[in-house]
Amino acid sequence: MVTDDLASSLDVLELKNAHIYLKAANAVFTPAHGFSAVSTSVDFPVLECVTSKCRAVISLQGAQVLSFIPNGKQDLLWLSPLATFKTGDAIRGGIPQCLPWFGVNRRQPELPKHGVARTQMWTLGDVSQDADETLNLRFVFSPNDDDLEAFPYPFTAQLEVSMGSELGLTLRIKNEGGDAMPLSFAMHSYFAVSELDAVRIEGIAGREYLDNCQGLARFVQDQELQFDAEIDRVYEALGACQQIHDGSRKIKIDGEACDTVVIWNPGQTLAAGLADVGPYFRDYVCLERGMAFGDELELVSGEAAQATMRLSSN
Repeated sequence: MVTDDLASSLDVLELKNAHIYLKAANAVFTPAHGFSAVSTSVDFPVLECVTSKCRAVISLQGAQVLSFIPNGKQDLLWLSPLATFKTGDAIRGGIPQCLPWFGVNRRQPELPKHGVARTQMWTLGDVSQDADETLNLRFVFSPNDDDLEAFPYPFTAQLEVSMGSELGLTLRIKNEGGDAMPLSFAMHSYFAVSELDAVRIEGIAGREYLDNCQGLARFVQDQELQFDAEIDRVYEALGACQQIHDGSRKIKIDGEACDTVVIWNPGQTLAAGLADVGPYFRDYVCLERGMAFGDELELVSGEAAQATMRLSSN
């Protein structure tokens, strides 16, 4: 949802060389809005942001960035042409916010995969602009009663999305309850690539990883990563910077306090069974940043964790 004051002023905020358009639920979007499909009906509000440096599309469900196009460049993000935009359904593409757990909840495996925040509505709480015309939007989320019945740890999450010549995401999660709270999370970025077979990942050589295609067996990345089948690898305590080499384009991913790196592509066999991927698996690579597996956190009462991820391309 959008706060009443912001909803009434989104198109007239006094921002220098920037506009934020609130697209109501059930609006029809076209490729001009950053959507891959010929036309797409969306069940929930979406923000289209146009600044002097970029264009972006953000869903209020999940506070999910769906498209980010720096001026004169290609979209950094991939959004599936088969994605559905139904209330409560995960959106295939962009940057889902997976929290307060990533993947299967190991303590409660019956809970939905990747947490509760990515499929629920967030509130747009604040809009600001820096001196260099970077546009900042802050989104807020709290779990509902049903969430707390299944996962009895009250928390709040805030996501600040900064849109300039690069895209920045700062995620802050606070334990609002009295008990220690287990926390894992990931900013599950889908990056658009032109030729999957030729993609090269820089910044992982020589590091250990858990192979989720082989029961989380541990290996060392001693060869170039090849996307010739399903890839699902978890690099713990990696941090630093990674680059996706896609032909002449390089996509740079770096950040702080999001040290787990997950690299995923379903490959042809798994993709054939994913209704919202299908033959389009060749068009993207997921390189996710967060804190999960061996990097999982525990927040004491009142404690907060904050992580920042920055994305850019040449």
